[in-house]
Amino acid sequence: MLSNYLKPSFLGLLKFLNSMNWFIVFFSLINLSVCIYEDQIGKFDWRQTYVGRIKFAQFDTVSTAKKIIVATEENVLAALHLKTGEVVWRHVFETASAGNIQLLHVSDKVVTVTGANPYLVRGWNSGTGVLLWEWSMTLNDDEHSEFSEWWVQNNVLVHMVPVFGSHLEVTMYNVMKGYNKGSTSKLQATWSNEGCVLTPPYYTCASSNVVVSLDLTSKALQLITKPLSDLVNVNGVFEGSLRPLDGNSTVPGFIIDDQRVVLIRGNKHEVLGVKLADRSASATIVESANELVLLQTWNVDGKGFRISANSIETGNEVSEFQCLSPKQISEPELLTVMCSKRGQHICRLLVNSADDAVYLLEQNGQVVWNREEALANVVAAEFVELPVSETDAAIEMEFDQKEAPKVFSSVWAAFVRRLHTQYQQLAALLAGWPDAAPAAPDPLVRDYFNLHKIIVLVTDVGKIFGMDNLSGKLLWSHYEPALDTEAVAVFARRSARHAPHSAVLTVVGKHEETGNGFIITLNPIRGTLVAERALRLDSRLLQATVLHVPDNEKLHALLLLDEEENVQVFPGSAAPLVENIYMYVAERETANIQGYALKYDGKSVVAWRTWSVRLGGGGARLAALAARPRGERSRSPGRALPDRSVLYKYANPNLLLAVVDAADPVHKDVVTAVVLDAASGAIITAATHRRARAMGLAVHADNFFAYLYRSDKHRRLEIATIELYEGKQRWLPAGAAFSSFAGARSPGVQRQAYILPAPAAAVAVTVTERSLTDKHLLLALTSGVIMELPWALLEPRRAAAPSAEQREEGLLPYAPELPLPPDAAANYNRTLRRPRALHAAASGLESTCLVLATGLDMFYTRVAPSKTFDLLKDDFEYYLIVIVLFGFLVSTFTTKVIASWKNAKLAWK
Repeated sequence: MLSNYLKPSFLGLLKFLNSMNWFIVFFSLINLSVCIYEDQIGKFDWRQTYVGRIKFAQFDTVSTAKKIIVATEENVLAALHLKTGEVVWRHVFETASAGNIQLLHVSDKVVTVTGANPYLVRGWNSGTGVLLWEWSMTLNDDEHSEFSEWWVQNNVLVHMVPVFGSHLEVTMYNVMKGYNKGSTSKLQATWSNEGCVLTPPYYTCASSNVVVSLDLTSKALQLITKPLSDLVNVNGVFEGSLRPLDGNSTVPGFIIDDQRVVLIRGNKHEVLGVKLADRSASATIVESANELVLLQTWNVDGKGFRISANSIETGNEVSEFQCLSPKQISEPELLTVMCSKRGQHICRLLVNSADDAVYLLEQNGQVVWNREEALANVVAAEFVELPVSETDAAIEMEFDQKEAPKVFSSVWAAFVRRLHTQYQQLAALLAGWPDAAPAAPDPLVRDYFNLHKIIVLVTDVGKIFGMDNLSGKLLWSHYEPALDTEAVAVFARRSARHAPHSAVLTVVGKHEETGNGFIITLNPIRGTLVAERALRLDSRLLQATVLHVPDNEKLHALLLLDEEENVQVFPGSAAPLVENIYMYVAERETANIQGYALKYDGKSVVAWRTWSVRLGGGGARLAALAARPRGERSRSPGRALPDRSVLYKYANPNLLLAVVDAADPVHKDVVTAVVLDAASGAIITAATHRRARAMGLAVHADNFFAYLYRSDKHRRLEIATIELYEGKQRWLPAGAAFSSFAGARSPGVQRQAYILPAPAAAVAVTVTERSLTDKHLLLALTSGVIMELPWALLEPRRAAAPSAEQREEGLLPYAPELPLPPDAAANYNRTLRRPRALHAAASGLESTCLVLATGLDMFYTRVAPSKTFDLLKDDFEYYLIVIVLFGFLVSTFTTKVIASWKNAKLAWK
């Protein structure tokens, strides 16, 4: 009875669904937009994904699509496409030690061990990167856990903890389920020390002039020893080192004293007859064409890198690997090697470089692809303008000539230059004619709106890149291994608009070995070293800045203040231009800020310490320091009020915002924000937040400041804003330059705090050429979104119950929590992993600001805080406006003719 009751309903449902098929197909053909401005996705922005310096790598030969599985020092597990090097899938683990990858094993599944007691053991699908299993373990002995070693053998996870000078603790686990396969074994190893190496399953040490290797997985104790004198020349105590073979060696072995290769086969040490070609060479054992081969690669000074191979059995050279490539790979390191086991010696080598670049090479040294993973750690960035074209430069030079006093010669010279310029324009027009021969590609030149620029990027390893901002393509690179980028600064000393002079950019940092000052001056367009080149100073630097007055060649001098308070000027001919220049030096660990006045005394530039401020007292730390961007203009002198008066801004260009984090016995942590004048040392205002911790994020632009802190009291993230105003009367007469010493009046201070509903990793303010557009605050959230918030939402003058005048002025009512609408995301659905910094630069369009986000991913885009008021829309109807204009012209002339006829008829009456 029940089946008879349900059967008609079920058949009716099937008929209904069958009749709805056509409607489903019809609506599926309609493209439903799920993005904002879908037609502009990828038109003005791009994203590049990185994984960081590779730590472990193995070829995936099991799945259909061949890949390279890598684990990096940035705690990233990823799969790279074998042919292109692009990221197929990627997993970003926790930062610091919680996500540190201890093991990478690739077979039919990918196995990783991450963390630092507790550890997480995970299994991944090599084709898709999907998590298959996960289990955790915690060691009771936390003291020695940092020396843990891991490897997988026959689907068994082996964990070894050495207690140096005593014993080794070895534990085996089921790699998928995590249960212990027996109790922990304690192997006596009084000969163990910190110089031991693991070459699974052997643990090898050099002790008392004897090399000892122990098989950790054997049921019976197997101890292999060999005198050091049989391996290397030992005079007294052995002071050399052991290091394992690189590149996932097929046979367990190690390198002793960077000279000899020792294999462990047949329960004995086997010394190869082939020595390392270079002490810095990276070597591994691979199976190629059914024979074991010792493969090594090293860098040849000034000539490139070399690859060589020798047969293990015979010691003969393998000709297929003998190559010297002119490609410059600094300190090459073999990560993994895959060779064909049959036929000829055909191999693929994955090589790491000291500059964090990774290369996939063939056995003959040919580069298949490379990845610049140094871009995952950008520490400084600068937007550089491109030079004008040759034609435009000729026109500028035409009006920049200084002629003789004779009028006739001056006019004749100008006439000749005009003919020559127009001839160049005609030649350029004919070169671009469709029937003409294809011309050579144009060099990098400035576009009409100055949207095309070069981004100079300085990375953590000391590698400097020049990148095209429109495409993200790398144009040049320069590697300085001696550059310490802990406190690096980049200064654009001359732009490319001063033809025929080329652009000049200087990178100031520290020398890696001595800690003294290190200066690199280069041409940002071509990437070549110029002027002072890589200059090594004899003292430590405290501060560096550029002189605001250029010399005769339009070059801004570089001013350096060293630890002995001496001033160095580059070039030295610009020293007489130094007058009333002020600098400040901030110490992060002590929160002490000192001010200096620089002046030329007729012989050299001398610095006087004029003021000193210690913020916070003992135990204070300077979390953030924000200064006004160089060359920024004030948007407007004041704000118009409803009563027709003006509230003038206190736009002091010398102001600094110092955010200090200090411990307090009562309130635990206290954050203090101090606004001070860097020229006079006067403290303008200060604010204190109790039971809070500073975030290290602060910005300053125009007359406002913003900084972030975490409130432990309310357990939330807050952003505080400050605005400074002179009042309704200006302190200085109209047109007078601002001076920090003009008067002793204090500005009016407006403060407010807001709740930020999402954690932020970086902050910046939009910048335009003349600061006529609205100011927006850019926030890079840890979730990977770049939010663009108008300053009207952060304005401290917002009141909870605004008056009628405030409403007329346009002030929004105060709301404690800032809104983060989805349409305010500048990167829409392109999520960024681990954003670290935001860089903003002005363009030729007053409405447009260029934004670059750096981190593990790099993202570039344009933002328009006040919309594109100076640019026509992409869908502007050019044809329609032409048709309307043509219609107006026709109707005008037609009306004129008809009117003349009418006037003629009236005249005949």
